[in-house]
Amino acid sequence: MAMGSQDGSYHLGSAICRRGHVETDYLRPSASGPVRRSGAGVAQNCPKCGATVLTACLNCDLRIRGDYFVPGVIAVSTASRPSFCDGCGSAFPWATREERIFGLENLLDEEDIEEADRVVIQDQLRRLTNAELSDRDERQAWSVIGRRAGAALKNPSVVRVLEGLITAGLRNQLGI
Repeated sequence: MAMGSQDGSYHLGSAICRRGHVETDYLRPSASGPVRRSGAGVAQNCPKCGATVLTACLNCDLRIRGDYFVPGVIAVSTASRPSFCDGCGSAFPWATREERIFGLENLLDEEDIEEADRVVIQDQLRRLTNAELSDRDERQAWSVIGRRAGAALKNPSVVRVLEGLITAGLRNQLGI
């Protein structure tokens, strides 16, 4: 059943396509368990763009966080669209480059990196949020991050984020 507070309140699930269009954020868990990737009564494809509709995290299968349900309370809210899973922290497919970089910074904050290296890494990550950055400058920023972060870039959670930010060819060039 859904995890909630003692008063019976909990987060409902959402149905959101891979491009970020919210179909609903009012999916209730079923008696057989939480909402899964193939939510009952949810279209398989987005009516706006045709992309696959997701109802759960692709990494951990937890429902995508939707509206907050409080028994006996009627509230009007606008559809929400979280960028990260509230269970495992993975980015959803619609997360922007900037959001993914923030997610990477959060993961690296948990790693054993010297403070001086951490400051340089944070500066380079800020550079990488610039959409106008040339390929040469991007390669240089990732190279600096690779040297300063070292083994932290081998952490499976970090690798998963890097796969969404850096091409396979560039990862191989940098030894990441």
